[in-house]
Amino acid sequence: MKSTFLVFLAVAAATVTTAEVDAPANQNIDARNYPIAKAIAYLLLGLCPDQTVHGLLDVILKALNEPEFDYWGEVQDEVAQMVGDYINEHNIHEVEVYQNELQRLMDRYNNAPVKSDGTYPNKNQMAVDLSTSIIIHRYLIEAAYLPQSMILHFEDIASIHVLTLKDVAETYSFPGYPPSKWWLDLDEELDHYIEYAEYLNETLMEWRTGLVSCDSYTSGKYIIYRARDGVTGQEDTCRELKGTGTCESHCDDFFEHKSIEVEDFLLVKMADVHESWTQLKGSLSGFINEVSEYHDPVNKV
Repeated sequence: MKSTFLVFLAVAAATVTTAEVDAPANQNIDARNYPIAKAIAYLLLGLCPDQTVHGLLDVILKALNEPEFDYWGEVQDEVAQMVGDYINEHNIHEVEVYQNELQRLMDRYNNAPVKSDGTYPNKNQMAVDLSTSIIIHRYLIEAAYLPQSMILHFEDIASIHVLTLKDVAETYSFPGYPPSKWWLDLDEELDHYIEYAEYLNETLMEWRTGLVSCDSYTSGKYIIYRARDGVTGQEDTCRELKGTGTCESHCDDFFEHKSIEVEDFLLVKMADVHESWTQLKGSLSGFINEVSEYHDPVNKV
Protein backbone atom coordinates (compact mmCIF):
# COMPACT_ATOMS: atom_id res chain seq x y z
CA MET A 1 0.00 0.00 0.00
CA LYS A 2 1.30 3.43 -0.93
CA SER A 3 1.87 5.53 2.22
CA THR A 4 -0.19 8.67 2.74
CA PHE A 5 3.08 10.61 2.79
CA LEU A 6 4.01 9.50 -0.74
CA VAL A 7 0.52 10.41 -1.88
CA PHE A 8 1.05 13.86 -0.33
CA LEU A 9 4.26 14.40 -2.27
CA ALA A 10 2.50 13.58 -5.52
CA VAL A 11 -0.43 15.88 -4.79
CA ALA A 12 1.64 18.77 -3.41
CA ALA A 13 3.37 19.29 -6.72
CA ALA A 14 -0.01 19.87 -8.36
CA THR A 15 -1.39 22.30 -5.78
CA VAL A 16 -3.04 25.25 -7.52
CA THR A 17 -5.20 28.25 -6.78
CA THR A 18 -7.79 30.03 -8.87
CA ALA A 19 -5.86 33.31 -8.63
CA GLU A 20 -4.46 34.58 -11.92
CA VAL A 21 -0.98 35.94 -11.34
CA ASP A 22 2.18 36.77 -13.22
CA ALA A 23 4.87 35.20 -11.10
CA PRO A 24 7.84 34.10 -13.23
CA ALA A 25 10.91 32.58 -11.65
CA ASN A 26 13.51 35.15 -10.57
CA GLN A 27 11.05 38.07 -10.57
CA ASN A 28 12.61 40.92 -8.62
CA ILE A 29 11.55 41.25 -5.00
CA ASP A 30 10.14 44.57 -3.83
CA ALA A 31 7.92 45.40 -0.90
CA ARG A 32 5.16 47.07 -2.92
CA ASN A 33 4.47 44.72 -5.82
CA TYR A 34 6.23 41.44 -5.06
CA PRO A 35 7.25 41.18 -1.39
CA ILE A 36 9.04 38.20 0.09
CA ALA A 37 5.88 36.71 1.60
CA LYS A 38 3.95 36.86 -1.68
CA ALA A 39 6.82 35.34 -3.67
CA ILE A 40 6.95 32.44 -1.21
CA ALA A 41 3.16 32.08 -1.20
CA TYR A 42 3.10 31.78 -4.99
CA LEU A 43 5.74 29.05 -4.84
CA LEU A 44 3.83 27.16 -2.13
CA LEU A 45 0.58 27.49 -4.09
CA GLY A 46 2.17 26.02 -7.21
CA LEU A 47 1.99 29.25 -9.22
CA CYS A 48 5.69 29.27 -10.09
CA PRO A 49 6.32 25.89 -11.74
CA ASP A 50 9.80 26.94 -12.92
CA GLN A 51 10.87 28.25 -9.52
CA THR A 52 12.90 26.25 -6.98
CA VAL A 53 13.36 26.90 -3.29
CA HIS A 54 17.10 27.36 -3.83
CA GLY A 55 16.45 29.81 -6.65
CA LEU A 56 13.86 31.79 -4.71
CA LEU A 57 16.09 32.09 -1.66
CA ASP A 58 18.84 33.40 -3.95
CA VAL A 59 16.44 36.02 -5.34
CA ILE A 60 15.40 37.06 -1.82
CA LEU A 61 18.99 37.29 -0.62
CA LYS A 62 19.93 39.34 -3.66
CA ALA A 63 17.19 41.85 -2.84
CA LEU A 64 18.15 42.07 0.83
CA ASN A 65 21.83 42.51 -0.04
CA GLU A 66 21.31 45.14 -2.74
CA PRO A 67 23.31 48.15 -1.43
CA GLU A 68 21.08 50.79 -3.02
CA PHE A 69 17.81 49.06 -2.20
CA ASP A 70 16.32 49.25 1.31
CA TYR A 71 13.79 46.43 1.33
CA TRP A 72 12.76 46.84 4.97
CA GLY A 73 12.46 50.58 4.45
CA GLU A 74 9.98 49.85 1.66
CA VAL A 75 8.10 47.49 3.98
CA GLN A 76 7.77 50.26 6.54
CA ASP A 77 6.52 52.65 3.87
CA GLU A 78 3.88 50.13 2.79
CA VAL A 79 2.56 49.50 6.28
CA ALA A 80 2.59 53.25 7.05
CA GLN A 81 -0.10 53.67 4.41
CA MET A 82 -2.40 51.75 6.74
CA VAL A 83 -1.14 52.72 10.22
CA GLY A 84 0.27 56.20 9.62
CA ASP A 85 2.59 57.36 12.39
CA TYR A 86 1.50 54.54 14.71
CA ILE A 87 4.79 52.71 14.12
CA ASN A 88 6.78 50.53 16.50
CA GLU A 89 10.04 52.23 15.61
CA HIS A 90 12.10 50.21 18.10
CA ASN A 91 11.08 46.80 16.80
CA ILE A 92 11.36 47.87 13.16
CA HIS A 93 14.92 49.03 13.84
CA GLU A 94 15.71 45.76 15.61
CA VAL A 95 14.40 43.77 12.62
CA GLU A 96 16.78 45.71 10.40
CA VAL A 97 19.62 44.84 12.78
CA TYR A 98 18.55 41.18 12.83
CA GLN A 99 18.50 41.16 9.01
CA ASN A 100 22.27 40.52 8.88
CA GLU A 101 22.03 37.35 10.96
CA LEU A 102 18.93 36.20 9.10
CA GLN A 103 20.61 36.66 5.71
CA ARG A 104 23.74 34.85 6.87
CA LEU A 105 21.76 31.85 8.10
CA MET A 106 19.55 31.78 4.99
CA ASP A 107 22.60 31.81 2.75
CA ARG A 108 24.34 29.06 4.72
CA TYR A 109 21.18 26.93 4.68
CA ASN A 110 20.68 27.47 0.97
CA ASN A 111 24.21 26.40 0.12
CA ALA A 112 24.63 23.63 2.66
CA PRO A 113 25.02 20.08 1.31
CA VAL A 114 22.50 17.38 2.17
CA LYS A 115 25.39 15.17 3.24
CA SER A 116 28.58 16.49 4.77
CA ASP A 117 31.99 15.04 5.46
CA GLY A 118 32.13 17.02 8.69
CA THR A 119 34.06 20.00 7.36
CA TYR A 120 30.86 22.00 6.76
CA PRO A 121 27.44 21.77 8.42
CA ASN A 122 24.86 19.93 6.36
CA LYS A 123 21.41 21.27 5.46
CA ASN A 124 19.83 19.51 8.44
CA GLN A 125 22.18 21.26 10.87
CA MET A 126 21.77 24.64 9.19
CA ALA A 127 17.97 24.27 9.28
CA VAL A 128 18.21 23.87 13.05
CA ASP A 129 20.24 27.08 13.33
CA LEU A 130 17.93 29.05 11.03
CA SER A 131 14.70 27.85 12.63
CA THR A 132 16.00 28.42 16.15
CA SER A 133 17.14 31.94 15.28
CA ILE A 134 13.77 32.91 13.80
CA ILE A 135 11.90 31.54 16.82
CA ILE A 136 14.23 33.35 19.26
CA HIS A 137 13.71 36.66 17.44
CA ARG A 138 9.99 36.18 16.87
CA TYR A 139 9.18 38.66 19.63
CA LEU A 140 10.31 41.41 17.24
CA ILE A 141 7.63 40.68 14.64
CA GLU A 142 4.94 39.61 17.11
CA ALA A 143 5.17 42.80 19.11
CA ALA A 144 3.06 43.63 22.12
CA TYR A 145 3.21 47.33 21.25
CA LEU A 146 1.52 48.43 18.02
CA PRO A 147 1.56 44.92 16.51
CA GLN A 148 -0.36 46.22 13.48
CA SER A 149 2.74 48.12 12.37
CA MET A 150 4.70 44.85 12.20
CA ILE A 151 2.17 42.94 10.10
CA LEU A 152 4.27 42.91 6.90
CA HIS A 153 7.53 42.18 8.72
CA PHE A 154 5.73 39.28 10.40
CA GLU A 155 4.48 37.68 7.21
CA ASP A 156 7.84 38.04 5.42
CA ILE A 157 9.93 36.40 8.14
CA ALA A 158 7.27 33.81 8.99
CA SER A 159 7.09 32.89 5.30
CA ILE A 160 10.86 32.39 5.14
CA HIS A 161 10.53 30.09 8.15
CA VAL A 162 7.68 28.09 6.58
CA LEU A 163 9.47 27.76 3.24
CA THR A 164 12.73 26.48 4.71
CA LEU A 165 10.96 24.07 7.07
CA LYS A 166 9.05 22.57 4.15
CA ASP A 167 12.21 22.37 2.07
CA VAL A 168 14.28 20.62 4.73
CA ALA A 169 11.37 18.28 5.52
CA GLU A 170 11.25 17.20 1.87
CA THR A 171 15.05 16.98 1.68
CA TYR A 172 15.31 14.54 4.60
CA SER A 173 12.31 12.36 3.78
CA PHE A 174 13.48 9.23 1.99
CA PRO A 175 11.72 6.23 0.42
CA GLY A 176 11.58 3.32 2.81
CA TYR A 177 11.81 5.52 5.91
CA PRO A 178 9.20 7.41 7.95
CA PRO A 179 8.81 11.07 6.95
CA SER A 180 11.28 13.46 8.55
CA LYS A 181 10.41 14.97 11.92
CA TRP A 182 10.77 18.34 10.19
CA TRP A 183 7.19 17.86 8.98
CA LEU A 184 6.02 17.93 12.59
CA ASP A 185 8.01 21.11 13.22
CA LEU A 186 6.43 22.66 10.13
CA ASP A 187 2.96 21.62 11.25
CA GLU A 188 3.45 23.21 14.68
CA GLU A 189 4.85 26.45 13.25
CA LEU A 190 1.98 26.69 10.77
CA ASP A 191 -0.46 26.39 13.68
CA HIS A 192 1.27 29.30 15.36
CA TYR A 193 1.57 31.52 12.29
CA ILE A 194 -1.99 30.93 11.07
CA GLU A 195 -3.40 31.73 14.50
CA TYR A 196 -1.33 34.90 14.83
CA ALA A 197 -2.17 36.03 11.29
CA GLU A 198 -5.88 35.68 12.05
CA TYR A 199 -5.36 37.69 15.24
CA LEU A 200 -3.61 40.44 13.26
CA ASN A 201 -6.36 40.54 10.66
CA GLU A 202 -9.04 40.94 13.31
CA THR A 203 -7.18 43.44 15.46
CA LEU A 204 -6.05 45.57 12.51
CA MET A 205 -9.66 46.10 11.44
CA GLU A 206 -10.78 46.81 15.01
CA TRP A 207 -7.85 49.14 15.74
CA ARG A 208 -8.00 50.99 12.43
CA THR A 209 -11.74 51.63 12.42
CA GLY A 210 -11.53 52.55 16.11
CA LEU A 211 -9.56 55.62 15.07
CA VAL A 212 -12.40 56.84 12.88
CA SER A 213 -14.67 59.38 14.58
CA CYS A 214 -17.70 61.41 13.63
CA ASP A 215 -19.59 64.19 15.35
CA SER A 216 -22.18 66.80 14.50
CA TYR A 217 -23.03 70.33 15.56
CA THR A 218 -25.59 72.93 14.71
CA SER A 219 -24.70 76.05 12.78
CA GLY A 220 -27.71 78.28 12.23
CA LYS A 221 -30.24 76.41 10.12
CA TYR A 222 -27.75 73.64 9.31
CA ILE A 223 -26.47 70.51 11.00
CA ILE A 224 -22.80 69.90 10.21
CA TYR A 225 -21.59 66.28 10.28
CA ARG A 226 -17.82 65.94 10.52
CA ALA A 227 -16.08 62.57 10.04
CA ARG A 228 -12.38 62.23 10.74
CA ASP A 229 -9.70 59.59 10.18
CA GLY A 230 -7.35 59.69 13.17
CA VAL A 231 -4.57 57.96 11.25
CA THR A 232 -4.38 60.08 8.09
CA GLY A 233 -6.00 63.22 9.47
CA GLN A 234 -8.53 63.18 6.63
CA GLU A 235 -11.76 65.01 7.42
CA ASP A 236 -15.01 64.90 5.51
CA THR A 237 -17.95 67.15 6.31
CA CYS A 238 -21.55 67.21 5.21
CA ARG A 239 -23.86 70.20 5.72
CA GLU A 240 -27.51 69.30 6.14
CA LEU A 241 -30.42 71.69 6.17
CA LYS A 242 -32.38 70.92 9.30
CA GLY A 243 -35.23 68.55 8.73
CA THR A 244 -34.03 67.27 5.35
CA GLY A 245 -31.96 64.26 6.51
CA THR A 246 -29.60 64.59 3.55
CA CYS A 247 -26.51 63.80 5.65
CA GLU A 248 -27.90 61.19 8.00
CA SER A 249 -25.75 58.39 6.49
CA HIS A 250 -22.59 60.49 6.27
CA CYS A 251 -20.88 59.00 9.33
CA ASP A 252 -21.78 55.41 8.41
CA ASP A 253 -20.61 55.94 4.84
CA PHE A 254 -17.26 57.31 5.98
CA PHE A 255 -16.79 54.43 8.42
CA GLU A 256 -17.65 51.88 5.71
CA HIS A 257 -15.18 53.50 3.32
CA LYS A 258 -12.40 53.12 5.89
CA SER A 259 -13.39 49.51 6.59
CA ILE A 260 -13.11 48.76 2.87
CA GLU A 261 -9.63 50.29 2.84
CA VAL A 262 -8.55 47.83 5.54
CA GLU A 263 -10.18 44.92 3.74
CA ASP A 264 -8.41 45.86 0.50
CA PHE A 265 -5.06 46.11 2.30
CA LEU A 266 -5.51 42.66 3.86
CA LEU A 267 -6.65 41.20 0.55
CA VAL A 268 -3.61 42.49 -1.33
CA LYS A 269 -1.01 41.96 1.39
CA MET A 270 -2.20 38.93 3.35
CA ALA A 271 -4.73 36.80 1.48
CA ASP A 272 -2.36 34.77 -0.71
CA VAL A 273 0.04 34.26 2.16
CA HIS A 274 -2.66 33.04 4.54
CA GLU A 275 -4.10 30.79 1.83
CA SER A 276 -0.72 29.20 1.17
CA TRP A 277 -0.26 28.44 4.87
CA THR A 278 -3.73 26.97 5.33
CA GLN A 279 -3.44 24.83 2.20
CA LEU A 280 -0.06 23.54 3.32
CA LYS A 281 -1.36 22.88 6.83
CA GLY A 282 -4.28 20.90 5.43
CA SER A 283 -2.02 18.80 3.20
CA LEU A 284 -0.04 17.57 6.23
CA SER A 285 -2.95 16.03 8.10
CA GLY A 286 -2.88 12.76 6.17
CA PHE A 287 0.57 11.68 7.30
CA ILE A 288 1.65 13.84 10.24
CA ASN A 289 1.14 10.93 12.64
CA GLU A 290 3.58 8.82 10.61
CA VAL A 291 6.63 11.07 11.07
CA SER A 292 9.92 9.79 12.39
CA GLU A 293 11.37 10.67 15.76
CA TYR A 294 14.41 11.91 13.82
CA HIS A 295 14.88 14.91 11.57
CA ASP A 296 17.20 12.76 9.43
CA PRO A 297 15.67 9.26 9.67
CA VAL A 298 18.47 7.62 7.69
CA ASN A 299 21.24 8.74 10.04
CA LYS A 300 18.93 8.89 13.06
CA VAL A 301 19.73 12.47 14.05
